[in-house]
Amino acid sequence: MGNNDNNTGNFLTGVIVGSIVGAATALLMAPKSGRELRSDLNEQMDLLKEKSSGWKETVMDKGSDLTSTAVEKTNQLRQTAMDKGSNLAEAVKEKADQFRSTAKETTNSMAEAAKERTDQMKETAHRTVDLTAESAKEAADQMQTAANQASDKVSEKAENLADKTK
Repeated sequence: MGNNDNNTGNFLTGVIVGSIVGAATALLMAPKSGRELRSDLNEQMDLLKEKSSGWKETVMDKGSDLTSTAVEKTNQLRQTAMDKGSNLAEAVKEKADQFRSTAKETTNSMAEAAKERTDQMKETAHRTVDLTAESAKEAADQMQTAANQASDKVSEKAENLADKTK
């Protein structure tokens, strides 16, 4: 659209310059008296003023139209940019929420896995302590039994020896 407006402006400029040059050449080349020539020049100047006034209105209307179009296009572009910016902000917010949710889920999952592992280790430690306590009790019982048996044997031998010595 800008190229058409530029061509129109060039065309109008060419028409104005061509009209002036043509009118001046025609007036100066015509064989007339000074008074007739001045009268013709005045008439041509009046015609040229009328035409240029009309062209001025046309140019002003075109300029006004172009200004309105430029303002409208600028408003459309601004609205499009605002819409795109808003959409982008929403997309970023949505992605941030997704990331936050994923991070929270991952953190919770890792915390739960750590708790389960800790509970397993606790259970294993309790079982190991219980088994060790049972083994120690059994060993203590065996030692007590062995000590009692040894004490009984020693008492028996002491009695035998006491019987022999009597």
